Amino acid sequence: MRVLSLLIALCAGAAAVEPARVDDARALNGSFELKKRGNSPVNWTVARGAAVVDGKAARHGKASLRIETRDLADTRVESAPIRLTVGRRYEIRAWVRTRDLEVQDREPSATSTGAALSMASLPFDVHSKSVAGTREWTRLGLRFVATRPEDRIVCLTGSGAQVRGTAWFDDVTIQEAPPQGQWPSGPAVQTFGPAYRYPKGGWIFLHIEGKPYERGYQHGYLLAPEIARYLDRCALKLDPKSRERAWESARATAGALFLRGYDKEILEEMKGIADGAAARGIRWAGRPVDLTDVVSINSLTEIELLREALPVTPTGLEGLGLRPPGYFDPDRDVAPTERCSAFAATGPATRDGRIVIGHVTMWPLTLAEQTNIMLDLQPAAGQRILMQSYPGGIQSGMDWYQNDAGIILTETTIRQSPFNAAGTPEAFRARNAAQYGTTIDEVVERLSTANNGLLSNEWLIADAKSNEIAMFELGTFQGKLYRSSRNEWFGGTEGFYWGCNNAKDLKVRLEYAPDPNGPPAHLPFVPSERDVKWQELYRENKGRIDEHFAFQAFRTAPLVKPSAFDAKVTTADMASNLMCWAFFGKPNHRERLPSRWEQQNYPQISGIYPSGYWLFQVEHTEEIREAIRQREAARLAGRGKPAEPPHPEAVYKDRLWKGWVLPAEEKDAWLTAGSAAFHAALSRPDWIKALEAHRVRYRETALRKDLPIGQTPPVPQDRAWLQLATNKGALLFGALRKEIGDPAFFRLMSDFFRTNAAKPASSTLFMEAAEKSAGRPLKTFFSEWLDSTGLPDGASGEGTGAYLITSVLNRLRSAVLVYGTTREAGANRYAAEVLQRRFREREEIEVPIRKDFEVSADDLKFRDVIYVGRPATNGALAEVSARIGLNWHGGVFQIKGRDYASENDALLFAASNPLDRAHMMLVVAGNSPLETVRAASADEEEAGYAVFSLGKLRESGF
Repeated sequence: MRVLSLLIALCAGAAAVEPARVDDARALNGSFELKKRGNSPVNWTVARGAAVVDGKAARHGKASLRIETRDLADTRVESAPIRLTVGRRYEIRAWVRTRDLEVQDREPSATSTGAALSMASLPFDVHSKSVAGTREWTRLGLRFVATRPEDRIVCLTGSGAQVRGTAWFDDVTIQEAPPQGQWPSGPAVQTFGPAYRYPKGGWIFLHIEGKPYERGYQHGYLLAPEIARYLDRCALKLDPKSRERAWESARATAGALFLRGYDKEILEEMKGIADGAAARGIRWAGRPVDLTDVVSINSLTEIELLREALPVTPTGLEGLGLRPPGYFDPDRDVAPTERCSAFAATGPATRDGRIVIGHVTMWPLTLAEQTNIMLDLQPAAGQRILMQSYPGGIQSGMDWYQNDAGIILTETTIRQSPFNAAGTPEAFRARNAAQYGTTIDEVVERLSTANNGLLSNEWLIADAKSNEIAMFELGTFQGKLYRSSRNEWFGGTEGFYWGCNNAKDLKVRLEYAPDPNGPPAHLPFVPSERDVKWQELYRENKGRIDEHFAFQAFRTAPLVKPSAFDAKVTTADMASNLMCWAFFGKPNHRERLPSRWEQQNYPQISGIYPSGYWLFQVEHTEEIREAIRQREAARLAGRGKPAEPPHPEAVYKDRLWKGWVLPAEEKDAWLTAGSAAFHAALSRPDWIKALEAHRVRYRETALRKDLPIGQTPPVPQDRAWLQLATNKGALLFGALRKEIGDPAFFRLMSDFFRTNAAKPASSTLFMEAAEKSAGRPLKTFFSEWLDSTGLPDGASGEGTGAYLITSVLNRLRSAVLVYGTTREAGANRYAAEVLQRRFREREEIEVPIRKDFEVSADDLKFRDVIYVGRPATNGALAEVSARIGLNWHGGVFQIKGRDYASENDALLFAASNPLDRAHMMLVVAGNSPLETVRAASADEEEAGYAVFSLGKLRESGF
């Protein structure tokens, strides 16, 4: 607890000074030429650890900032405040040099750093790439969007770890970033009219706009595949053994109890969602998706909670003192007590007196895996909304709403109160409050009017305009509103409200026991362990609470539980610009794996893997505008249809020869081994790819040792020479087929192997038979293939790759796994561990794992390197990606001129190590954390690259 408090306190920075302008280099003192007595740098504050100006080491000028650590302490040095414009993009840069900088995790962690750059406002896992070990001056950079009007540059070493060694920082600069290179890039944007979607760190950002039916149609059309999967998940959650029957029952319940509780506007939107998805061909049980399906999706939680609400709903028998029979289990109808953690802070509790609010959700994996929609809804009437949602959702579901009136609305569920059949669904009331609420009063009124009681909540509400916060506990017929403007606090936590599924107000809690003559119960508030933790955090950080308080709290047990899968955080400045930080996955960077029971009952579950914090904001970048123009023009013109599949190549499996021969001499191995390899290739439907694999294997072997395959090997049974003979021999037979034509070639092979079956056969004998079958001399042809190294002209193929994906299995003793820590560190680490375990189980070889900043020059030059995580998340891979021909920008990779921009896509990519072609590099990465993990579990392909979608092979090649 002391550690968390210290971290938050240090993030608050030193005493306030007049902020510098971005272009004021002297005020920044990024070259560290100006120093105070004692060698401390002017306009820089050592917030943690120790750092001095070093006049003997500089990348440019006469000095640099030296951080030298001997006591295993991490270091954090912050600049003086700098004026920024919230919502604009900036870039910080610096040169960094290290000497013997060693990083040791304090605990199993994926988020520690070497020497790196960041900003005081950014989450702990958002920083530049790191440098460690011994490295000469290296350029570091980080682009970010300003979320504070005043911020500080941070130079750090060993964040989140124990560190020893020395690092120098020099020429630290900050400037506005050019618009080019922003995410999303054009290929990642899918459009439909003015609506669009794109992936971002495990999330799907969806923008829809307009009148109700129109925006609903946009939603359904763009999220059609996800809606199909989510509908199936909903039915699966109701009954994994009889999904169709369970879903029909849910539809009947939704139609009877909930559908008419939504107003005309929301029903039109849901009808649009159904029709848009149906237009894309989405069906359920053989029929198109319809309105009742979408209503059922949005009412699912309330349908399930009916079972919990009915036992506490008065029946008219209360007061009779009736007792349940002994075989009744009184615990089965109690709502889960671990669903969410949330807080809202303002005034005397916060660093700047303004609001900070955050929420983390805990929920079963069945539906949680698809609650990764960040929905930007711009309705024709009411407020623009940014909310976390799910496919087909008209509401948040995870209850995180922000609107452009500065209102933030979130909640933690409390124990289920009675059901009011005359009320309207919580999904409608919450959405209505978010769309039309511009003040706390309006939000409270819309939440409480015509309340059906299902999904009882403790709402936390914040208003960025006034910096007022409120806590609204809402049962069914009882509620309690606490407001900061009235100085109403529970437990004396001035400026701070918290929620963790435990109602505080006695009147609300009395609704749990409608029968006064029922079983005895203690009904007043009793703090849970999370209640205690929130109060501890408040006391230790009062007056210093900011976004870092949330980042640290949501990675601290018990506020984060094994069932957690997200986090959302915003501040007054961010909320005023419709921005928030969002983390999909457990916000302590641990993986969320399905339990054995979940695996047995819900085999579709994949788990949730940490994305890290990503900043979301509602804006149209020029990239998005251009994508909309181009995509819509092509769609409306009828272009962009799938290309016709290529004509299949000839199939030879029914024309293959039978029998085997023996080599007459060692030098005849090309004949026996090469013909067998070519026979195996032709027996496959994708024989051209199989033959190309032999070409790549030949290149790999030739890098180490190349000899003419028609000569006697220097050592009997020389393995390298036999590999050359096999692979080059297979290519020789492929070239011979082209040289003499199919009829002559297959006649030759059938006659030769029938005549010489089980007999020794020489190269000379075969060449004579080939000339006879061809009807012309072939001496020059065979000489080019057998008597020299390399491949004859025209036989090298289109590619130049020397490695297959499967080649890594023969190189594990010299391999190293390098996972990315720049982004998605938790998912990348887990994927690396999956690969390490697979290699151990298959080959009994323990391949070491390194962080991207730990990989040394010797590792890169003398080892086979397996990179885990795409370049945007793996700093070590980013340094070499261009040199190995890997074209990957953000969440889009390109293979053979084709873009793969879906969050469902992943890639295995083999290449030569540019520092030593005798070693290989293998990239294992996806466009999202989940797909990176799935790629780590994919079967290796006999190909230079393999593209996967949703974990299934999509295509492979060279």
